[in-house]
Amino acid sequence: MLKIMGVLLVIGSFTGIGMTQRQQFRRRVIALGDMLSALDLISAELSFHLTSIPDIVAKLASDSRSSISELFQPMQQMMQHDDGLSMTFKWMKAMREYGTSVGLKEEDILILCDLSEFIGKYDVQAQLNSISYAKTRLTKQLDIASAEMKSKGNVYRTCCVAAGILLVLILI
Repeated sequence: MLKIMGVLLVIGSFTGIGMTQRQQFRRRVIALGDMLSALDLISAELSFHLTSIPDIVAKLASDSRSSISELFQPMQQMMQHDDGLSMTFKWMKAMREYGTSVGLKEEDILILCDLSEFIGKYDVQAQLNSISYAKTRLTKQLDIASAEMKSKGNVYRTCCVAAGILLVLILI
């Protein structure tokens, strides 16, 4: 009975590790998709309503459906404080500190940090052009992340289950 429980625990543990790895690929795909939606919203608000960036960030921070609202909430808090720091600095700081926690990789964060050089600084058309360029780059990242999730995600899951079974066979 103890052997059976041990076998189940080992296989279950390795399966959990594989599923966790696969989930990280999925989190990145979701975060990139949500970030592209956020950039669409920023573009629409800038071009049609001429909404200020702090108001747009507040709207994105309050969207509880989005996985990246956790990224915009600290940014909104930083913007509410009049500490003399630039919008660029606050955007970059939020992206660097909270980007990985929502599932973005370093290269995704760098694209968003590049965007911070234009957000809130120049005229609307220059901001829209930079957002469009960032969306193009993030779309490529999303394609890469989707392909990784399909190929590597299944491999991680399968390999971890197989490693668990192999370990059980070695121990028995």
